[in-house]
Amino acid sequence: MVAFAEHLAEVHRSVVRAIEERDPALFASLYTDAGTMLTPDGRAVRGREAIAEEFGNWLAAGFVKQTLEDVNLTIGDTVAVEEGIAIGEFVEGSEVRSNYIVVHVRQDVGSWLMHRDMWTHVGADVPAEVL
Repeated sequence: MVAFAEHLAEVHRSVVRAIEERDPALFASLYTDAGTMLTPDGRAVRGREAIAEEFGNWLAAGFVKQTLEDVNLTIGDTVAVEEGIAIGEFVEGSEVRSNYIVVHVRQDVGSWLMHRDMWTHVGADVPAEVL
């Protein structure tokens, strides 16, 4: 559990860095090659290239910060599930609250990458670019 908790903290630091540095490639590197984001509007964003493009769209929409609340973990030998609430902040001051689940998969070298990332929006004030 400690090793995964350390990994998760590093993933969260990397997400913050990707937002601050406006770096879609860094964000996409946190996913497996076959990683998929399942968006609230029903799209499946598959693969690192598509994930980087999607993240770039969020940045263009003014995404400036993400914080997490109520994070719960279920950890196995090769798969871990993270569940919680994410708050995305945008440059004009709006916030988007989401319930999320991320499935992390342990790689052969012992590191962990996100494999599935699914979230729902809570509330109606969501910029169209992040749906």
